[in-house]
Amino acid sequence: MSLTLLDPPTTEPVSLSEARARLRVADASQDDAINHWIQTARARVERDTGRACLAQTWLERRDVWWGEGRLSAFGTRFRLLKPPLIALEAVTVYGLDDAPSEIDPAAFFVDTLSDPGRLVLRPGQSWPQPGRAAAGIGIRFRCGYGDQPGDVPAPLREAILQLTVHLAETNGASSLPPGVAELIRPYRPVML
Repeated sequence: MSLTLLDPPTTEPVSLSEARARLRVADASQDDAINHWIQTARARVERDTGRACLAQTWLERRDVWWGEGRLSAFGTRFRLLKPPLIALEAVTVYGLDDAPSEIDPAAFFVDTLSDPGRLVLRPGQSWPQPGRAAAGIGIRFRCGYGDQPGDVPAPLREAILQLTVHLAETNGASSLPPGVAELIRPYRPVML
């Protein structure tokens, strides 16, 4: 299984002016560094929560449908990575000759309300099996809380701001401050 970012977010959940204010920087002399810290902080929050903050498009390539505990309900439901799910763009299966074939969207229901989002087979349908042994399934999906910074939950935005300040004060230290860990805790995946 591999996951590839196709279309990154077009903005950050925290603006340069918000970060400047928190850092008490009045001029533009450190803007490049501050923008880098914001991007690094967002990436860290997304990694630690397994979530996408702002809208972005990903491609998951799989060898088979089963594995990693992603199929449930007797194989009729498939959980997608990177919640929250905005939309499914395409599911492609590759044949023995490497020819792509899109799965008919009428074969399943896209559940964007569950966390994480799911593909649910309709009655009488089954997941088509790929012909090739490696990366025979491609799932292209859009995820995130929305397109605007205000769409991101306030605790995640605050965690990004606090982590931006931490990165600035520690010259990029990789430790996660306790306040940030507490802010993101409710958004982390629960493992049973």
